[in-house]
Amino acid sequence: MAVKNYAYINKDILLWARGETPFSTPHDVESRIKGISADKLISWENGTDIPSITQAKQLAKAYKVPLACFYLSAPPEKRVKRYTDRRTINGAVYYETSYELWSEINRITTNRDKLLEYAEFDDTYAIPTIDENASVIETANALRKFLGLHSPFKSKSSYKDSAFNYFRNIIEHHGILVAQISGVPLSEMKGLSIYYEPCPIIAINNKDFERAKVFSLFHELAHLIRRSSSLCLIDLDERSDDEEKTCDRIAAETLIPEADFRAIADEALLRYGEWSSLCLQNIGDKFGVSSLSVLLRLNELNIIAMPEYQRIYKLLNEEFEVKRELIEKARKGKNIPIHYYVKYLNQQGYLFPRAVFNAHARGDITYGEMCRTLNVNSSHIGKMEQAVMFT
Repeated sequence: MAVKNYAYINKDILLWARGETPFSTPHDVESRIKGISADKLISWENGTDIPSITQAKQLAKAYKVPLACFYLSAPPEKRVKRYTDRRTINGAVYYETSYELWSEINRITTNRDKLLEYAEFDDTYAIPTIDENASVIETANALRKFLGLHSPFKSKSSYKDSAFNYFRNIIEHHGILVAQISGVPLSEMKGLSIYYEPCPIIAINNKDFERAKVFSLFHELAHLIRRSSSLCLIDLDERSDDEEKTCDRIAAETLIPEADFRAIADEALLRYGEWSSLCLQNIGDKFGVSSLSVLLRLNELNIIAMPEYQRIYKLLNEEFEVKRELIEKARKGKNIPIHYYVKYLNQQGYLFPRAVFNAHARGDITYGEMCRTLNVNSSHIGKMEQAVMFT
């Protein structure tokens, strides 16, 4: 009969660790971890039974804490959430956070902690500080100056037909970690910003359309310059709070400056004769934004009235849904392989791995430490390093 290797852990720490996760009850844990029942967990938390080392490791992995944490004599201080939840549904705050979203936020903040071990950030990376009474235009101008933005573009080739990657690269070169969140529905979140000094964080839901992600990126950037770290739906709902509405306006003015936009919109209207989807797309191409962002700008600047806005919005939404269905069908019918390093960099961004590669190049860490820090098999390192260091 096999001998059970017990983990003589502190039951109070076990209870504390679960309290730091979205697992409200032991039954939530049971649904997530195979082989651990709610009854077992209850007995471990009240001290009437002890888990095995294997079971304790399972819990540590799910709770995102080191196994050694369970042996502390007293619980650490409660972790303070560094952002405000601004997600609303029908005007009410949306408090639910799935385990998937919680895990992704944990991954990204952990990567930032690792990044700070290997990279130095001087004052040139500091996000501008603006007066709390600064106007939308003043704030947008400060962001454009900080990033060195020079839009509108002559054509899509200016950003290599990938506006999100273009802007993401610029923002990361200014010391802001830009990651993408996977496995979380758009109905739960679109964007996250966490202000740190140095190296603040922006995270965008990768399920969204590329051009929609561009607007989300600058919405979160607006939160950072206002020092208002936030978890957002960015649904452009009139019932959103004032901070969300302000950041929407800052994002629009930063990406689509009014003077340039009016001139380009007038020219496009003359060419197409109406605000058709093709017309809006043509305008959007000049700024690297979606047709919806263009439509919102037209309404915000009183170029079109609300009834016209609503009519066009309905048409665009119908077209988006058709496009989404076609994309899903195409994905099901094809099995196009994507290199692992491409998926990795798409999720993690370039700032974090670049810092780790530079640390290895300086001799600060070994090759093995580099692989472990990146959590990447050595077979992927060559292509990943080439992509990161020459971008």
